[in-house]
Amino acid sequence: MEIKIMEWNINQRLGITQQDMPKWIADVIAEKKADIIALTEVYKGNNWESIKNNAFNSDYAVFETFNHSARQNDVAIAINTNKLDVVYEKAFFPSTEGIPDHLEVKIKTKEKNEEFIFICIRIHALVTDEIKRQELQCVLDSTIDNDKVVICGDFNNFRRGCPARKWCLSEIEKICKESQFDMKTPDGSSIYEENKNNPAFQFQEDHFLLKGINDTDFTLLPYYRDFVINDNTVYKWGKDFKKYVGKDKKGKSIYDSVPSPFPDHAILEGLIKI
Repeated sequence: MEIKIMEWNINQRLGITQQDMPKWIADVIAEKKADIIALTEVYKGNNWESIKNNAFNSDYAVFETFNHSARQNDVAIAINTNKLDVVYEKAFFPSTEGIPDHLEVKIKTKEKNEEFIFICIRIHALVTDEIKRQELQCVLDSTIDNDKVVICGDFNNFRRGCPARKWCLSEIEKICKESQFDMKTPDGSSIYEENKNNPAFQFQEDHFLLKGINDTDFTLLPYYRDFVINDNTVYKWGKDFKKYVGKDKKGKSIYDSVPSPFPDHAILEGLIKI
């Protein structure tokens, strides 16, 4: 059985703008027709219920965290129940440092009764690198008794060419390897500018982490940014989500960025045979 998975940081940021998220978010999700959809930075106010109803028809079971009561971002996971059964869902409440925003669902395939754990994670941005390491390790350790695990999400890491001592790709890869996970990351950037021609400046913040799944059973798709065609006023730099505009009087770089509540991450997608 082939299962399509997508993850998308939809940039709601606790609803700080108090604006409705664009209705086309639901259209993009529905058009993707993924079997498992994971969303980070969900804000369950304003028009979330409407977006959810339009994005997921009766074929999907939708699970959500309640992290907003701890002033953290919520995570949502939708499961196609025509192909998959849900054994349980487990939410982790990020009320203390070292616990990220994340949601876990144990899934069983209807075709072969194969079980696996699926987790959507968002490592917190405004914490130290050491706390970020602790957050990732917390999630990896929680799966120690499970043979097949798929983790996806927004890891809020530095750019590819950042020194290894920073919270960058090499640090994440090292931690994953020690816990028997493989890290799968598309080329290009999932946030900021695409930077196709300069790998050192690629901010690849959205990844898949796999345990117990062979490379031959996994297909990684490119980051998807084509949703920008839905609003050329907001996405005024095409598929780039921010633009360098100069320096201030102190020499600090100034950027113009896609604002919340408009998505500022590419969609992460993959195909898994289970």
